Amino acid sequence: MGSLQDALLKAGLADEQQIEKARNKPARPGPKKKATAKPSGKRRPAGRPVRQTKSSAESDLARAYKARQRAEVQEKEAAKQRRVKAQEERRQRNLKLDALIKGNTLNRKDAELPRYFEHMGRIRRVLCSAEQREQLNRGEIGVVNLRGSYLLVTLGTLAAYKEIAPDLVPQLEGKDEPEDDGSHYPSVPDDLIW
Repeated sequence: MGSLQDALLKAGLADEQQIEKARNKPARPGPKKKATAKPSGKRRPAGRPVRQTKSSAESDLARAYKARQRAEVQEKEAAKQRRVKAQEERRQRNLKLDALIKGNTLNRKDAELPRYFEHMGRIRRVLCSAEQREQLNRGEIGVVNLRGSYLLVTLGTLAAYKEIAPDLVPQLEGKDEPEDDGSHYPSVPDDLIW
């Protein structure tokens, strides 16, 4: 029996304490006694790492896996709560904008002239009459975005709209670009013949 125990020790599948426990185990079943830890006189050398048994390594791996699962579940729950909160804030903001816009739009059913402008990185348009287009160009009325539709509004409504949702108010002023003086072009060589 000693040779099997020696082989297990060499293979690292058992340690000294397990072999001592197996030797002290009673041969016949009897009443169970409380195990008392006996300090062994042998100490392992300081430079050698403690060998883990297969079951303790598996339990460490299982604990780490469960901890990772819990962290992923918590992160998903937090992301869901953030999405729900943002959605509720958008809904509340849209209700305020609906109440503000209700009855205050200047859009006409007979409007046929488009007024183009840039908003959110794309070219958009709103249909207006010739008079409204002139008012838009002079800055006497404004345009707002409500759920993808662009509406004409008075300046008072536009100011109140900007307070609630400044990102939904397009800037109608054109961008001032510097005049092209040709300085960014390379100079023409003298020996070039046309």
